[in-house]
Amino acid sequence: MPRLPDKSAVHEAVLGAIKQRLSQTQETLRHSHAAATHEEARADNKYDTRSLEMSYLATGMTDRIAQLRQVLSAYHFWTLPERADVVRPGALVVLLDEEDVPLRCYIAPYGSADTVVVEEMKIRVITLKAPLGRALVGKSEGDEVSVKVDGVIRSWELDVIC
Repeated sequence: MPRLPDKSAVHEAVLGAIKQRLSQTQETLRHSHAAATHEEARADNKYDTRSLEMSYLATGMTDRIAQLRQVLSAYHFWTLPERADVVRPGALVVLLDEEDVPLRCYIAPYGSADTVVVEEMKIRVITLKAPLGRALVGKSEGDEVSVKVDGVIRSWELDVIC
């Protein structure tokens, strides 16, 4: 049976990744805001749109920051389940492909896809928005899951749920 790290450690790593992404996005926002308002960003002629483009980027970053804060807030009120008999948000699973290569996944209730490393193991973070996440929900150990990835159908056996 493939080894799994502690589920609460995986959960904390996911939260850490979201917080890091938030910090990076805030830094990008600061840079894009400074670039949009910098003296050199002023239009040289009516076709020069540098300042406008930087302001669009700043607006996008502001929206992304709001989304990340909303995700962190939702996690604050969510409780990690102790053990899962079927795949659901908060479950840590091991999938085996046709060659018995393990894919370790954490089913995240919120956020976006990512990969975290816990106890020297890569854990793919999957949300229910992803095709694999949708296919896994409600499945039990021993069930097979198939998903079309880049036009190719990939199959896995659900080996472990915790």
